[in-house]
Amino acid sequence: MDIKELTERYRDRFDAHYLQDDNGTGRKGRKRKKEVETPNFLKDVIRPILDTLPDLLPEYGFTKTTDDYAMYGEYYRIKAGIVLVGGFSIDEDFNLYFTPLFHGKACGKSHKIDSIGQLVEIIREQFERREVKMKG
Repeated sequence: MDIKELTERYRDRFDAHYLQDDNGTGRKGRKRKKEVETPNFLKDVIRPILDTLPDLLPEYGFTKTTDDYAMYGEYYRIKAGIVLVGGFSIDEDFNLYFTPLFHGKACGKSHKIDSIGQLVEIIREQFERREVKMKG
């Protein structure tokens, strides 16, 4: 999975959706164009990424997200079981950043994330740094 591709696709959908609104589709006297579905960053980018982690890092106890998953504070939190590893944040251009978190507070430098391989490497480093025991 290419995270950069996911964020670019989201940005395109976001622009198309709001361009549609700016063009005034649906006003009186005009035929309403096919409506572009409202983009949702959580559904379109965050959850697909998090849902790949159980397969890519099975030794750490990640599970797939549920419909209850939501942003908490400033971050989309990344947890393996009860261990909070870090969180995602986004900038105004929808670039994705990973920040290590400990007890809900940033405890390291944010990293711009472009690929799932890069994310997996950073998460593994966090587990090693914290000496978290693996499943099994």
